[in-house]
Amino acid sequence: MVTVLDSTLREGELFKFLTPERKLRVAELLAELGVRRVEVTVDYPPKTTEADVRPVVDLLREKGVEVVMHGRAYKGDVEAFSKYDLFGVAVYIAVSRVHREHKLRGMSEEEVMARFLEAAELCRSQGYRYIRVTLEDVSRLYVERQFEELDRLLEFTHELRGAGATMVSLPDTSGLMTPPTASSFTRYCRERSALPIACHFHNDYGMASANTVASVLEGAEEAHVTLFGIGDRNGIADLYEVVATLHDVHGMDLGIRRERLAWTYSEFAKLTGIRHHWRHPLAPESRTVRAGVHQSMVIKRPEGYVPRGKLMFDFDGVALAPTPYISHKVFLDIASKLNSSIDEETAKRASEFVAAHYVATGGKVRFQELREGLESILGLRIPENLLRTYFGIEKVYVLVKLRPQSDASRIIEEVASWQDVEAVDEVYGDMDLVIVGKVTAGPNNLIDRVRRTFLGVAEEMKVLITD
Repeated sequence: MVTVLDSTLREGELFKFLTPERKLRVAELLAELGVRRVEVTVDYPPKTTEADVRPVVDLLREKGVEVVMHGRAYKGDVEAFSKYDLFGVAVYIAVSRVHREHKLRGMSEEEVMARFLEAAELCRSQGYRYIRVTLEDVSRLYVERQFEELDRLLEFTHELRGAGATMVSLPDTSGLMTPPTASSFTRYCRERSALPIACHFHNDYGMASANTVASVLEGAEEAHVTLFGIGDRNGIADLYEVVATLHDVHGMDLGIRRERLAWTYSEFAKLTGIRHHWRHPLAPESRTVRAGVHQSMVIKRPEGYVPRGKLMFDFDGVALAPTPYISHKVFLDIASKLNSSIDEETAKRASEFVAAHYVATGGKVRFQELREGLESILGLRIPENLLRTYFGIEKVYVLVKLRPQSDASRIIEEVASWQDVEAVDEVYGDMDLVIVGKVTAGPNNLIDRVRRTFLGVAEEMKVLITD
């Protein structure tokens, strides 16, 4: 069975520093999601200390997660591992010539192997059930067709196994691979390695998640991911992209709670301020259909354009963008939902109105103006919540200036817990907080709740609404 190893609390911290409190919350999110194995970094005083690391390790262990600590193939790091009660450890050192010559000050291949053996034997003496050795930048040898060096390292895995290693990681450190290459590389290494293989792909060409899927399908036994794919430079494989693809498309059960992925990403975004990029599979755009012929289809069968797995697990339905390309059949469907009927010409006039409004506002469609115009053309009263099920939800930015005595931490924690809030950011300048969320219909919408919550604690508040 393939194991997903999440490295948000190790690789991910190279991208986004997390406070101790936020690290603990991320650990909880991963455990609740069903991630079996989580990687953390050994402490490097004075940059990080045991006091920073131990609470995270203890929380994960209490929740039944296998904790793997990552460090260098160096005696000092391995000895530092022993302070913690761990499932396993991972030691790394670069193996490519360019790294050995320019980062490791001319270290020879033999010296690298000796360091690995020493580290593996010391780890074994400490009793870990899992000992992973990471051949940093090894993919370069395959890409550059340095097969003699690669074969020596793969043959060396027999010695590593004898020294106590239980897995070898073959990272694509510089993101050099594409899915076909990742697939053939994994197959080549599996045929020659004495140890099970872990895959760790970087995203320099945007291929990390696809490469990871390809590697798993070729037999890699551990897949390294992070939330949003965060990591050094532009990161590694994205947890959602790997897990959802393997689950929905390839039918692989990885032990992850598929139905909790979207919620976990939403919570992580609120916690860290990392937004869903519009291209991410969980971004609001992923459920927004823009082409008219597509819209006429998804009204009847949304799975015609949106994957069934995403409709089942990630969101309730699709949204239809009110653009110049909108289908007139949308308005026939709205009328039917209101137990009314309109003719084709009326529906077409409604679509022409939407197109003209879109052009006139430069794409900044005003929801209330849209509703009023459609009611006039269709001769129907359209409830706001019904219209929003078709055209999505407006985004709101609330800027708040707090009174000096206000408990900002408590307020942020409360507001961030609301389901219709995407992020709460502390800022500097004329305002203290920026709340990003969604406006829904009804008297208890986000704007109403923000105003009630900040009554008496805010000196000033500004509300900005966008499409």
